[in-house]
Amino acid sequence: MLAVLILAAVALALPSQHPLSPPPSSPYHPPSYPAFNITLDAPAGPVPRVYFSHGSHKQHDPPEGMEVYPLAVSGEAGERVNLAIFADGYTLSNRTAFLADARALAEEIVSGNSAMSHVADLINVWGVFVPSTHKGIGIDAPLSGAPFGLYRAGRELRAVYVAHSGRAHAACATLVECDQPILLGNDGLYGGLGGTFTIITASRRNGPLVLRHELGHSLIPVGEEYEGGFVYSGVNADAVENVHRLKWRQFLSDPDNVRIEDAKVPLQAYPWHDLDESKYVVQFEGSNNADRKYTTASLRLSLSSIPYASHIRLTLNRDEVDLSPQFAEDWDGVLDRRWVHLPLPLGIPGGKVRIEVSLTPKGQKAEAGQGGKMLSSIEIAEYGDDFQASEGFVGAFPTYDDSGGVTLRPTNEDCLMRNVNQPHFCVVCAHGLRASLEKKIAKKRGIWGIGQ
Repeated sequence: MLAVLILAAVALALPSQHPLSPPPSSPYHPPSYPAFNITLDAPAGPVPRVYFSHGSHKQHDPPEGMEVYPLAVSGEAGERVNLAIFADGYTLSNRTAFLADARALAEEIVSGNSAMSHVADLINVWGVFVPSTHKGIGIDAPLSGAPFGLYRAGRELRAVYVAHSGRAHAACATLVECDQPILLGNDGLYGGLGGTFTIITASRRNGPLVLRHELGHSLIPVGEEYEGGFVYSGVNADAVENVHRLKWRQFLSDPDNVRIEDAKVPLQAYPWHDLDESKYVVQFEGSNNADRKYTTASLRLSLSSIPYASHIRLTLNRDEVDLSPQFAEDWDGVLDRRWVHLPLPLGIPGGKVRIEVSLTPKGQKAEAGQGGKMLSSIEIAEYGDDFQASEGFVGAFPTYDDSGGVTLRPTNEDCLMRNVNQPHFCVVCAHGLRASLEKKIAKKRGIWGIGQ
């Protein structure tokens, strides 16, 4: 019997649904129109984070044949927060492949200059091999003989779900080496989900990105930093009216001159549009007007099965935008999901703006990978002429939720909780991660207050 699903919106407090008035000294101006004033050719909506009842393991037995391997161990399990990477979709003959995949992921998060290297002394990472009958993960339903039953709801490169959540709970509860379960699906393309379990795939390009981001949610814990979500909470989120008493005031770069940076997001959508079927068209209102100028902007896209910049064409009011700077050579030919973040140094015009995304003749002729030639997400952000964009600057930056409400975050693009291509946490999240792990370890010891 599947555990009860509880969406993140229930598990965590939702932010205000409407922008709040900032202090008079702030250059920030709440929009007089909805923050997402857009006309879409396809429906939009992010994938929810999913939480399961913690009591579900009591009705299930763990899978048989679990083998525990140390991957990155800094101390006794009782003195550390233990991340356990469980295999799903790896047959007995794939044991070596699983251990290689799991070790690579462990290195990505705790070794060298990685995202969690600053807390490597508080973390153990273990690999737990559990044999599957068949290789891979399911489409629309789990594969038979899969211990945890990971599957995609369709062929698109987006969420990966767990069918046997009770068994996954029981597996973690059985092992002293498991405080945070990570379910690793034997699939080479993007996919995952956050919540009770951190679910990832063995995608060489995207597995580490998904893992470190979702572990941030689970371990710090924090909500989102990117636009268009619905849960903004934790050490990296604060209300607009708290601009002069921010949670992260000890880290502010200019504590005597705190202001909300002036940025607008007139377009943010998750169209999941197959470009083989038709071009994608969206219209929105630019923020420039007689009272306020937004001199620069940025464009974000998420794409699948677009292996080269020469396969896609994007126009902004009929002017073609060169996407090639964001198509790195080491990604040439890759059909996995990719993330494009392109500065628009001249900004965008005010009034009605029209964006069209289509395949070029080369793109039309190319064979599609799994899930199709997909435009998964698109976003335009605009910045005031005095916007503070310096790398490492800690201040008060607005983030727009899916209803147009505003919360504040500490940095512009310096945190992997906002920008999945960013390999590190910002200083606020990094500090919050260490404090949270120390508290978890103190709780395990039964000594409250250590590390707070």
